[in-house]
Order: sequence, then C-alpha cells, then structure tokens
Amino acid sequence: MPSAPLNGIDVVFDDTGGDGEPVVLVNGTGATRTAWRAHQTPALAAAGYRVIAPDNRGIPPNALPPGGITVEAMAADLAALIEHLALPPCRVVGFSLGASIVGELCLTRPELVSQAVLMAGRARVDTFGDAVSRAAADLYDSGAAVPATHDAVFRALCYLSPHTLRDPGAVQDWLDVFTYARAATGPGVRAQYDAMRHVDQLPRYATLDVPLLCIGFADDVMIPAAAGREIADTAPGARYTEIERCGHYGHLERPAEVNAAMLDFFARRPEAAHAAGRGESPRTTGRGGA
Repeated sequence: MPSAPLNGIDVVFDDTGGDGEPVVLVNGTGATRTAWRAHQTPALAAAGYRVIAPDNRGIPPNALPPGGITVEAMAADLAALIEHLALPPCRVVGFSLGASIVGELCLTRPELVSQAVLMAGRARVDTFGDAVSRAAADLYDSGAAVPATHDAVFRALCYLSPHTLRDPGAVQDWLDVFTYARAATGPGVRAQYDAMRHVDQLPRYATLDVPLLCIGFADDVMIPAAAGREIADTAPGARYTEIERCGHYGHLERPAEVNAAMLDFFARRPEAAHAAGRGESPRTTGRGGA
C-alpha cells in the first residue's frame, strides 16, 4: 500500500505500476480507493493502462487533515500526487464527489490532465441531493447507531436502480455487501458531506479547456443524470453518454457498459477528441490514446 507525504497529509493510493499510460481514479463521499478494484482497475489494466487510485482526505488516516476538507483541498492533493508520481498530463476519472474534485483539478490545473471523465457528476446540488447530505451529517452528529440491516436498505434505495431492486438475486447480493461491508464513517467523512453543499460551479465549467466525457446513470436519484448532461452542455467540446438501468452506483451495477464508454473515450487521441468536440477535424486515433 504505497503512500506519499503531500500537502501535510499522508496520501494513500493503489498503483498497478507498469509502463502503460496512467489513469487516476478518484472516488466519492465516504468511499475508498478499494471500490475501484472490482471492475474499473481490472478493465483499465487489461487495456494496457497503469491505474492509480488514491483515498481522498477525510478517509483515515487523514480524518482531520490540516487545511480542512474541501473540494479545493482535495483537488490540490490530487494535483500533488500526479506531480509526485510524474504522471502529467494524464487521464483522470472521478465519481460523484470525485467528479467534483476532478472538475476542480481541470479548472485549476488543466496542464496536468489530458482527458477527464466525470461519472455521476454535478456542478451544483439539487434539493434532494442536499437533503441527503444534510441527513447523513445530522445522523453522524446525533451519535445514533443505525442497525446494519436498516443502513443496507437505505443505501440500496439511494444507490441502486429499481431494475436491480426488482431482481431477487442481485438485490440480495447488494444487501449482503451493504450489511457486512459498512460504509466508512468518522469526522472526515462527515466533513466530506459538506464539501459540495451550497456550491454552484456551473459558470466555471464554461471556461474548461480539457477533453471531457460526462457519464450519467439513468436511474440515479442521488445525482440525476441531467446534472451530468448540464456540465457537458456547458463545458466546451464535452461529450455526454447515459447508461441505462443503473442508479448512483452505475459503474458497479453496469460496469461493462461504463468501462466500454470510458475506454472508447480514452482510445481517441486527447487533442483529436477535443478538436472534434469543437467542431474541428479530428486527427487519426490509436489504441489507448497513443
């Protein structure tokens, strides 16, 4: 488990190593780097990429880091890791809160990013999304202990598609995962819930100059697919794709479709993909964006 002392914290990360072109994966609220190991890391590695997946500040051992827990601070950590590992410019993928972190990186340090993917991303929080974050923070502040079975059902309703919930075998598998692999908690995760509240980044996305793919999940109640389309409609040259029959955990519910969309985007030369998005003639493309 490699780590690097950066920005006053010890950034812990996975790294498949090798000489493939690097892809950095950034997870969402309360999630650790290990969630990528099930589907995205194997698919990217099989395609010849080197995959790096850090834990965000807020995840132990960085539950109470100097500088606080904000999207800006997490993007600065990401930039520092990319520079520390001599990766730039590289491809960067973010999910949920991770998409906001990657978006901030693209806006503030675009020279570090060759292509970016925002899964279940949003530029601003809707009423229900804000209510969920507030409820999670209030639950932590209350000190109440929630039974594992109750937590599993709540997470299933929030994160999965109705299609999955109506599949007896699939939903039982997910309930088992949610019951026995409890979500991370603690003061750092509590602070992550506040990181995107009362924020409207949409005007800034109009200035973004990085080849961008936004992936929305059709049945996502946490971050509606329309929020990702809104970013794609705003950011110059951005692409948008929507994956059917999946909820907020679309990259885990429908990994084959999500990975195919991501790899297809990466297979375009970054400069060609960006030129095509601006209506220019794309150059020839090659495997792995080489």
